[in-house]
Amino acid sequence: MFKKLMITTAAVMFSSTLASGAYAADLGGDCCADLEERVAVLEATTARKGNRKVSLTISGWVTQQVMGWDDGIDSDAYVVGSLNDLGNRLHFDGEAKINHEWSAGYMLRLNVENNQGFSATATNDDGGGGISVLNSNMWIKSERLGRIRLGRQSHASDDNWVDLSGAGSIFAANLVTFDGNSFALIAKGSGVRTNATWGTVGFCQTIGAGIFADCGGDRTNSVRYDTPTIAGFVLSASWGEDDFWDVAIRHNGQFGDFKTAFAAAYQWNDDNRAGATTTTKFSQVNFAFLHEPTGIFGSVHYGYEDPNTGIDGDHLYLKGGVRAGLNSWGKTVFYGEYGLNNDAYNLGDLDGDDTNGVQDLGSEFGIGTVTGTEFTRYGVGIVQEIDAASMAIWVKWKHYEAEVDGTMGSVDTEDLDIFAAGGAIFF
Repeated sequence: MFKKLMITTAAVMFSSTLASGAYAADLGGDCCADLEERVAVLEATTARKGNRKVSLTISGWVTQQVMGWDDGIDSDAYVVGSLNDLGNRLHFDGEAKINHEWSAGYMLRLNVENNQGFSATATNDDGGGGISVLNSNMWIKSERLGRIRLGRQSHASDDNWVDLSGAGSIFAANLVTFDGNSFALIAKGSGVRTNATWGTVGFCQTIGAGIFADCGGDRTNSVRYDTPTIAGFVLSASWGEDDFWDVAIRHNGQFGDFKTAFAAAYQWNDDNRAGATTTTKFSQVNFAFLHEPTGIFGSVHYGYEDPNTGIDGDHLYLKGGVRAGLNSWGKTVFYGEYGLNNDAYNLGDLDGDDTNGVQDLGSEFGIGTVTGTEFTRYGVGIVQEIDAASMAIWVKWKHYEAEVDGTMGSVDTEDLDIFAAGGAIFF
């Protein structure tokens, strides 16, 4: 039923993109951090107020989708949002000029959720919800010396992934497993859902959360410094909590017909933030390109975690496709994605039976102590940008599969297939 629904929806969308041949403006944006750039474009039409010295700008976005799924036992469909960075957002920003060189301001970001595809399961469609504070900080900036932020914020190594395929495409296909992350793992042919989830085998030790990648991707109470842009480069460093520190470098460039983006970061964490339980070192590197005449784009991310447990894990995420000008609405993005996560399994207790999570995960499948895991994912989708309404709509398919190895054998899991149609509107 859901496959037919998604195929029909995709066909309708694809037919509409062939209606005319005019080109339209680019939504722009480099992943989660650079969605701020997309919002900045809209600031001319946002609500503005404030006192005589400090401005107030209100902006954000709303995103929802119908998510159908098949976990090998059952299939169903839910109306869901996403999580944090890609969930419904409300932004409050202010700035005041001190003199010709110095300025100061503040940032407040609220995550407003009614439901989350990240938290939903096969037995619970009401995952997550509520209002949470993502960012709450103040800053001071010099045009020559850079900016310092203080408070709850994205630290230097957060949102390090780069993607030039467009803001709408970033919602549809992201290196984080925003869709279906909390669905149960099922041993192939068993017909039994375990207490382990896809997040269990796509686990980030740095923050203690199963999100597949972007393992420095939470918010921290910290101080952060960013240099001014120098020849396209920005250097960043932050420190906070109790405690962590990280450094990052980013570059945006234009080389002939190619637009490029690069980012790399390193983080050392000794804080028990989120679900982290051990000191961890995390490194990541990212590169993206867009060939502007043809619209061909690509993005690659690699991350490596080195926790003090002796169990290192790494992950790879690839995405590519084309931004085509097929109609007068806006760009049409066709994309494919692939991800691989090795030995990134949860060391924490799953169901309370054991205190050692490695044994506990193995006991779920009857294979003894876990010695390794492999989580593979891939998918395709179509995104239609609608410039006149500052929005994007999409249809997509995602496929997850995993293998768990133990001292007493190995097990393959049932595949999880997700079919979704949704959209995001910016304001």
